[in-house]
Amino acid sequence: MTSQGWVAQRTVPIIQSDPTIGCKELLGHLEDTYGTTIEYHTVWKGKDIAQKEIYGSMRQSFQYLFNFKAEVEKRSPGSIVEVDIKMVHGIVRFNRFFMALKPCIDGFKAGCRPYLSIDSTALTGKWRGHLAACTTLDGHNWMYPLALAFIDGETDENWTWFMSQLNRALGPISPLAICTDACKGLESAVKKIFPHADQRECFRNLMANFSKNFQGDVFGRMWPAARAYRPQVFNYHMNKILAEAPDVHEYLSRYHSLKWMRCMFDPSIKCHYINNNLAESFNGWIKDYKELPPDELADTLRELVMKLPEKRRKIGMKLKGKIIPAIIQQIQNRTRGLKHLKVGKSGVASCEVRDTSKYNLRHVVKTAQSECTCLEWQHTGKPCEHALAFLLDRRNPKWEDYVHDYFSLEKFRAAYAGEVEPLTDRSQWPHVQFPFDMEAPLDKKRGVGRPRKNRYKIFLEGGDGGPKNKKEPK
Repeated sequence: MTSQGWVAQRTVPIIQSDPTIGCKELLGHLEDTYGTTIEYHTVWKGKDIAQKEIYGSMRQSFQYLFNFKAEVEKRSPGSIVEVDIKMVHGIVRFNRFFMALKPCIDGFKAGCRPYLSIDSTALTGKWRGHLAACTTLDGHNWMYPLALAFIDGETDENWTWFMSQLNRALGPISPLAICTDACKGLESAVKKIFPHADQRECFRNLMANFSKNFQGDVFGRMWPAARAYRPQVFNYHMNKILAEAPDVHEYLSRYHSLKWMRCMFDPSIKCHYINNNLAESFNGWIKDYKELPPDELADTLRELVMKLPEKRRKIGMKLKGKIIPAIIQQIQNRTRGLKHLKVGKSGVASCEVRDTSKYNLRHVVKTAQSECTCLEWQHTGKPCEHALAFLLDRRNPKWEDYVHDYFSLEKFRAAYAGEVEPLTDRSQWPHVQFPFDMEAPLDKKRGVGRPRKNRYKIFLEGGDGGPKNKKEPK
């Protein structure tokens, strides 16, 4: 009969090769390899013993964050790594951790749009903290990791600390847009630390809560209202909503006072997203590593960030032209099916465009200013359909001349020009002399069963919103 020790002995090399392997997969591997039947609980306990042998205790793992900080600062000067502690009943304990690597900071400033997505995801290892992350967009519309932190929960204090560290890492940036997911502590922290930012709220999360209170035509009109670029269109839909459900105004003012409608976004950001999809992309990117011990998690995420620029740098070197080819392809795809638009020229760089399919709406296009009265061009940085209809009248238009510089190949390459320096393994990190003995955080109450890796799906995605899907009061 197999024991926990037997499992641990044979599991050590497996975990060293694949730190993300789960107990179910490990169980199948051991049974197939050794031709024996093993209880799941035995594998779970054996894996725990093996992890302690490889990574040490949780106390040691948290202490190693100081060594990790010293190694990063040694290899990558200018990077921001902070380990925060607190005194609990006379004992020094770990509190929070923050990391922003200098090549990522420099790449964001040189090659990305001034747009930040902030969110957190629950960790699934021995320590039930949260991984907070700040991501942005490159010119290819790919997720660009910028900063991360380990916190014990989504409290006002933790979010204020995270945003303060982020502000320290980035310095003054204007203009700047920050999108969050309806977390009041985070919203308050953003308003406090980045008071001049264009503060946005994820519309999908807003609607997940909205759907618990309002249905029917009211619900259906919210989406076109949010997507509208012109205030007149937004007001049209909102007036229809308020005529049917006057309580919507008080509800939105009380619970969702941030910008969730495109018509209120700062057009200079050139990011028209109403949903915080970057947070989902980041969580999918790192979900297999969320059960790692803190020091191993920090180093693994650093390694992921290190590999990303190298991969995309190679892509950037192969691409040709002024604007990223994928963006040009998007524009070319939109040039099909524009027969409903009738162009009336008034000059070389300006015209009227009448939409015969929408109540004969007429818009004015000025190509020299990259403007259209529909406002889409100003918000996205890419020609709208009215501008495309005008430009198609010209012989062989150069689409790259009408796309914002944020989507240029030069900017894309600048975003990934910096190299994240490689680090040695943990045994070679600098020795750190502690003036105190730091303990691990106090254990949180653990829920029943195995922790989830994937997020709960909200109502709009066919889910039930998770275990705490309580209604907001009207």
